[in-house]
Amino acid sequence: MFSNLSDELKKALNEIHYDKPTKVQEIAIPPFLAGESVIVQAKTGSGKTASYLIPIIERGEQTIILAPTRELAEQVLYEGKRIAKYKGTTFGLVIGGVGYEKQEKEANNDVIIGTPGRILDLWGKGILDLSRFSIAVVDEVDRMFDMGFIDDVRMILSHTSAKNFGFYSATVPKEVEDLAFEFAPNAKMLKVDEYKPVEIEHKFLLVRGWREKVEKTQEEIKGKAIVFVNTKAKVDDLARELSDEFDITVLHGDLPQSARNRNLTKFRKNEASVLISTDLAARGIDVIDVDEVINFDAPRDIETYIHRVGRTGRMGRKGFAITFYTRREEQLIKRIKGVIKTVEYD
Repeated sequence: MFSNLSDELKKALNEIHYDKPTKVQEIAIPPFLAGESVIVQAKTGSGKTASYLIPIIERGEQTIILAPTRELAEQVLYEGKRIAKYKGTTFGLVIGGVGYEKQEKEANNDVIIGTPGRILDLWGKGILDLSRFSIAVVDEVDRMFDMGFIDDVRMILSHTSAKNFGFYSATVPKEVEDLAFEFAPNAKMLKVDEYKPVEIEHKFLLVRGWREKVEKTQEEIKGKAIVFVNTKAKVDDLARELSDEFDITVLHGDLPQSARNRNLTKFRKNEASVLISTDLAARGIDVIDVDEVINFDAPRDIETYIHRVGRTGRMGRKGFAITFYTRREEQLIKRIKGVIKTVEYD
């Protein structure tokens, strides 16, 4: 299928080793490239980002892409720039935590990627003209509902000139379908069952405290790993403990956006083998080759556990997750063990 694209696009895809389309790319690229609106159900890690970026870049039309988090928006930008290397498409990132002066420059690019709140903010100030967009994409639509952003999404879409919509979601409950058909009554529903339920080996270790957790972490890291802790202070403390043995990078809410971007890029490019993070990395961090997740601190609830361990075992790979817990957390661990055999990880 990639053979039908322009030479510029094929050259870029070849350089980033997009040799063969994934299932979601096979079924979603042709209709979206042809100007049809689509609703695509596909899990994170299935190649869905490229499945809408490739048609957008090939068509060269003014496009707005909505993402629920800054981190996901940044990943889409990173991927878009790689794919558009020889096409000349320009990208603008519109997210919170960045000064308005810089955002004003970003708002004039061909493809705008951003979070709903900041996009509405710039539109309200007259900085961003929504009416110029002929294509609109909403990524992780189900999360938009979960995070309470859906009214903002509806407002943004209604002020574009888009006739071509793409709605991408890990799950498609009725409210997602209703939103999509509100703006694109003829949207084509595409469901991707590309991978079997991911294989994640779960391991739980009862520990006494900080020092034993550090020792066990040192023993258990055997590849590319994300280590989750529950507070920002612990991220930095643990990084100091492990920095003599491993190439460490960190992620937490107190870091400026430039540092977050830099650290995630290091991890993505394997310049650091271990990412120590708060739950900021539990969703929206699309790194497909994580060998293991280590819950240095047990998560506070089952849902957080599912999101954390879902960072491993992606793109058909087998994953490994280990969780340290204390006596006070035994009941939570029992509940987690009761559900992990019945869930699929997004």
